[in-house]
Order: sequence, then structure tokens, then C-alpha cells
Amino acid sequence: MDFLHSIISSVGSFFLAISFPQSIWIFSMAMILFYLWRVQASGKLDLVDMVTKNGNSVSLTKVLQLLGGVTATWVIMNLTMSNELSESIFGLYLAYIGGVEGYSKFLAARYQYEEKSVRDTKPEDAE
Repeated sequence: MDFLHSIISSVGSFFLAISFPQSIWIFSMAMILFYLWRVQASGKLDLVDMVTKNGNSVSLTKVLQLLGGVTATWVIMNLTMSNELSESIFGLYLAYIGGVEGYSKFLAARYQYEEKSVRDTKPEDAE
């Protein structure tokens, strides 16, 4: 019983040491990670497809798009939290996010490129 009490008091003191917005941020990130874990475990989505081009090798383009999107979103969130986000910066952010997706779809249609899931790829498909 002392072990359980020490864990509860440690968690309680942790949340008392951080601010309310920080605790909401931590809780939100934990819920998103839990949801992604559940979806990955169910087999409905394979997160490896986010960074591979044919299911076997890493796609530099996908990695850079993912890093660019995460970085741009982080910048927008920081500007929003500090009340410095202007309409032009937010418009550029939306244009970037939409432009990356639109250009990817354009290239896929032009060259008849089909995305393959990790589950659908056979070892002989590797380049």
C-alpha cells in the first residue's frame, strides 16, 4: 500500500509543479499517442507507410515532408500562443501544407505512381 501511495503522491506533485496548460498539453499528447498505438495495433493503419516509399526503403521525400509539416506546425503553435500569428503567416502555412499534398497528388497522377503499403509489398519489389 505504501508503494501505491508513493506513486500517487509523485504523480500528484508532478502535476502540481506544472501549469494547467502544460498539463492539458501532456494529456493531449498522451491521448494522441495512445490512439495511434491502438490504430497501429488493430492493423487498420501502418505508420511505417509514412516514411517508406515502397514498404522496404526509407523515402527521403516523405521524411522531409513529415519534418517540414511538424516544424511548420510547431512554429504556428508558438506564434499562436504568443499572440504574434498574423493572417499572412497563417496563409503561408496553409499554402505550404496544401501545396505539398497537391504536388504529391500531381506527381502521382502524372507518373501513375501507386502507393504500396508495407503489408502489400513483397521482398522482390525492393529496389
